[in-house]
Amino acid sequence: MVGVKKSVKLPDYVRKKIWLKYYPEGYPKKAKIPENKSLPDMFNEGVKKYGEEVNLIFYGKEYNRKQLLGWAERLATALYYLGVRKGDVVAIYLPNSVQFLVAYFGILLAGATVTAISPLFVPREVAYQLKDSGAETIITMDLFYNNVKQIKGETRLKNIIVANIGGGKLNLEKEDLDKILNYDELIERTPPNPPKVKIKPKEDVAVLQYTGGTTGLPKGAMLTHYNVIANAYQVKPITETLNKMLGLDRTRSISVLPWYHIYGQTCEIATSALLNTIAICFTQFDPVPILDAIQSFKPNTLIAVPAILIFLLNHPKSRGVDFSCLKYLNMGAAPTPVELGKQWQQLSGNPLSEGYGLTEASPVTHTRCAQIFGGEFGSVGPPVPNTLAGIVDPETNEFLPVGELGELVINGPQVMKGYWKKPEETAKVFFKAGGMRWLKTGDLARMDAKGYFYIVDRTKDIIKYKGHSVYPREIEETLFEHEAVMDATVIGVPDPEAGENIKVFIVLKPDFKGKVREEDFLYWCREHMAAYKYPRYIEFVDALPKSLVGKTLRRVLRERETQKTKPA
Repeated sequence: MVGVKKSVKLPDYVRKKIWLKYYPEGYPKKAKIPENKSLPDMFNEGVKKYGEEVNLIFYGKEYNRKQLLGWAERLATALYYLGVRKGDVVAIYLPNSVQFLVAYFGILLAGATVTAISPLFVPREVAYQLKDSGAETIITMDLFYNNVKQIKGETRLKNIIVANIGGGKLNLEKEDLDKILNYDELIERTPPNPPKVKIKPKEDVAVLQYTGGTTGLPKGAMLTHYNVIANAYQVKPITETLNKMLGLDRTRSISVLPWYHIYGQTCEIATSALLNTIAICFTQFDPVPILDAIQSFKPNTLIAVPAILIFLLNHPKSRGVDFSCLKYLNMGAAPTPVELGKQWQQLSGNPLSEGYGLTEASPVTHTRCAQIFGGEFGSVGPPVPNTLAGIVDPETNEFLPVGELGELVINGPQVMKGYWKKPEETAKVFFKAGGMRWLKTGDLARMDAKGYFYIVDRTKDIIKYKGHSVYPREIEETLFEHEAVMDATVIGVPDPEAGENIKVFIVLKPDFKGKVREEDFLYWCREHMAAYKYPRYIEFVDALPKSLVGKTLRRVLRERETQKTKPA
């Protein structure tokens, strides 16, 4: 198999799965994952169980699963008429919307592979993903059409399907209407007669999910039907157990995770097919309507990222909002500052939960729902059922003892097939141990005696200051204790004497802007951190560069610093 290297031995803590001893009583230690089921099969089963129930509220309009599936079947039929066949890649270039859901289901019903493009992408980035994936069909919206139009000639695009997500007429020039296919008209005129496609769940790629490109060019992770379904079944017990513990009749969630990302696709789209859920969906993160929705709909669930929570809690409108309805608030995609967890607990009366995952694992590998697993805040919890995890030496791949710091590695049914058309890159992230294929995550972590994991930092973000290893997240955690800090990130900058020096970028809370100086922070840092850890340089900024899922793009900040030092 591609990417398999010299075998190494498994430690006892992995072989015995020590974390299972600390799963609470009644929580399933193993998920029953169907091996011959496709994503369309799973969606159809959800419709049979909950078809008439409202599943989605999108800007005041309610939709049930039966409606969504009916439109998806029409779209799948239309795609077949347009020449889309099993294994073809179809791109979705849409924000969260009814049309996104219909496109997602429709593409999979046609037997094709979904590749979703970030709504924030500029034409060059759209072109890269289309060319790399080989997509010949794209489903987009009128507001994004000019981006597609600019780069169409560079790609293999044959079919451009355009929607107006508000349901109105397409906002396009007359000459452009002849070059596209109208989404609404396509749905209306096509009968729901999708092709009968035989899916091999463990072989056929359902989603070609591109990594965020935080280092180098984005790569397409090949996630099979089985990968995504497995992950849905692995996280399903969290909702079921929590609802039972708290006496909730069904999950009512605020849906702000971007569906272009696998975090949103698995945790909100795929998992909802297994449960009777209702989602209040927004096309983008805007604090005001989301805070209004929390007041009016009283949702009990929000799956988010730290950046979203930071902005919600620091918005002036939040002072009049009762957050106690949100019993389950889970953070993922980026490290959660401890101070943020304390602030949430104090404000809502509910504990903050944390999880961990990565694109290459569909994405969830660990979760610590606070009410179920308890545990120390800062831990992402134990591995989800059917998942093995361990800590290895990043260079040798030898497993390290409990408590030692090393690279987190994963084995489980949710782990990708490999990178699309990149066998060398695939080989770099896999190794063999105990007769199994293990995924190297690139994240530094440690595991405690209960099998709970703690993410320390990215291996590539460690700062080497005068021979010392400095972990940016540790400094950031300390900075969040300062009352003026709304957001912060730390990078290493070149230094001829120290090797690298430490610089922090700080976003101040609105009430502190213009009232604190950089010198004040430098003094405070020296008082609160060891001499080799405290930042030597501080810069106040209005915002930090982030990916759509809330990860701070340290690479962008490093590039800016490099440009500053280049000779004119």
